[in-house]
Amino acid sequence: MFVNAPNYNNIIAYHGPISLNLTSFVGNYMKESVMADQRVITRIFKVFIELVQNVSNYSAQVNDKLQDEHQKRNGIGWFSIDENETDYKISTGNLISKDHGPILLRNCDQINKMGEEELRELKRQTRKQSSIRDVGAHIGLIHTGLITSNPLDIDISPVDEAHSFFRITAKVNKAINN
Repeated sequence: MFVNAPNYNNIIAYHGPISLNLTSFVGNYMKESVMADQRVITRIFKVFIELVQNVSNYSAQVNDKLQDEHQKRNGIGWFSIDENETDYKISTGNLISKDHGPILLRNCDQINKMGEEELRELKRQTRKQSSIRDVGAHIGLIHTGLITSNPLDIDISPVDEAHSFFRITAKVNKAINN
């Protein structure tokens, strides 16, 4: 499942259904437990939101019993937030349809090759081309690339004939450049 990266200390880790209430709890927990510049904490939280929304909305595994009035779907997966001397790593993982794997790989490779202005243009064009539901995960990954200014680290592993496991890690630098 999730393993703490060498030289990283775990701030929080969770496996199970991702709900709005859980996301809110983690946001409050981070405000109290992460000792960093407020701009860094804001970036960590924004990246966390983007990545856990993808788990909640697109996981092939769903907990239908945990629905709330604001959210119709609670995808099952995991997340962790870890830190070392120079950065924070926000990671998520969840089961996906095997067909989605190549699309996610292509999207992340594209994002990793672009600079800030190219990413902003890609985000604008992507929004224009399709409905939000069709491109929601892609927009979120583009936004994550913009927030972090670091490459996305992804891994997709086959699980069975119909599913793969998708893991993504985004790094937020402790030093603020802008």
